[in-house]
Amino acid sequence: MKHKWTRNLSLKLLSLLVAFLIWILIDNIDDPTRSRLFRDVPIQVINGESVAEIDKVYDIVSEESVVLKVTERKSVLDRLSQSDFTVTADMENLNEMNTVPLSVTCSDMSVSWDEIEAVPSSMKVQLEQRKQSEFVVNVSLTGQPEKGYEVGRTEIVQGKTVQIAGPESMLNRIGQVVASVNVTRISNDQRLSATLSVYDKNGDPMQMTRLQVKDSSGALLAENSVMVDVTLWEVRNDIDLEVETVGKPLEGYRLAGVSVMPETVSLVGTKEALDALGGKLVLKDKIPVSNVSESFIQDIDITETLADSDELRLVSEAEPVVAVSIQIEQSGDHTLRVPLSNLEVRNRPEEMTLTFSPADEIAVQVHSDDQTGVITVRDVKASIDLDVCTEPGIYEIPVQIELPEGYALTSDVSLVVTAEEQEKLPEEDGQKVEE
Repeated sequence: MKHKWTRNLSLKLLSLLVAFLIWILIDNIDDPTRSRLFRDVPIQVINGESVAEIDKVYDIVSEESVVLKVTERKSVLDRLSQSDFTVTADMENLNEMNTVPLSVTCSDMSVSWDEIEAVPSSMKVQLEQRKQSEFVVNVSLTGQPEKGYEVGRTEIVQGKTVQIAGPESMLNRIGQVVASVNVTRISNDQRLSATLSVYDKNGDPMQMTRLQVKDSSGALLAENSVMVDVTLWEVRNDIDLEVETVGKPLEGYRLAGVSVMPETVSLVGTKEALDALGGKLVLKDKIPVSNVSESFIQDIDITETLADSDELRLVSEAEPVVAVSIQIEQSGDHTLRVPLSNLEVRNRPEEMTLTFSPADEIAVQVHSDDQTGVITVRDVKASIDLDVCTEPGIYEIPVQIELPEGYALTSDVSLVVTAEEQEKLPEEDGQKVEE
């Protein structure tokens, strides 16, 4: 026997469906009143200047959005959206509890104020003493100008400083103010816009929404930006470096030579300042050689020489320190630099490829008791015997030196020779391939 609940099941389901349709029809015809929530409706703050008039600033410490509960007819609720509501906090209504009552309006005239409930109903703020301080603006460059130029000078049109007003706690954290300028591929002097950024004393960027920035005259800066005049300087390479010495070596010794490594430098500056150098830069620091009897090397910082000029400097990322080599010899000593082309080579193996070190010249140090004697490279005969270089390897071979009468070597001279087998020509069918 069937259960009584399953008896006439299809008829019962049909009845349920008809009842549901009748309920929907009545609901639409009657248009009942209901409630609906609108979440995350933003709060708009108005009349914030009223707080500034009492030399204070405010910080919102509660949520900056609310939930609205709207009770209205269903037909009205269905056509509403979050954008139809405006929630305002009028700072002129700030009370002693540091709260501001919220006012809600709806663009749909069918909704009245008493049909809207805001949660929360007020905005909580925190007041803080307002402070204004002056800060120097540092210009930061991004990008590179056209090749052959570098930025020589930058000048902020509105002045070197800005006035920043805001909460005292924020101003006390400010470490520096930076104007960032993009100079990518510029090839002439230009006036460019730069946006100001504020960094705390740890170098981290700070939010500027609560800060008011003015120029040095007190005019409010639109979008926190300034104009920067950018002046380009010319890059000039291969400027010779010269160093002067002061004093005399110990008696019986003489200054044999002064050399700088590197020998040249690249500078950037105005055309007039670069032309005035005449292709050389004489370093400000003079090397003292009084009573010295040995050669030595001393480092010199080029920037100390350029510090006296407002129109010259080293190119970016250049090493500012150069090494100055001072050669001191006994009186009567001479250092002659003999080119390898002057060297007589004997017994050179034809089947070997030879390379020499040093590759261009050898230093020959000679001494003469005759202080008035003069010796030149042409007076020196140098030869080397390569008969030991028949096998691959590295050899240190003495150089035979013949000097005019009255002169003697103060140290032996040698060359490092690297011997390698010559590459054989490829062969085909047992025959050498002709070039």
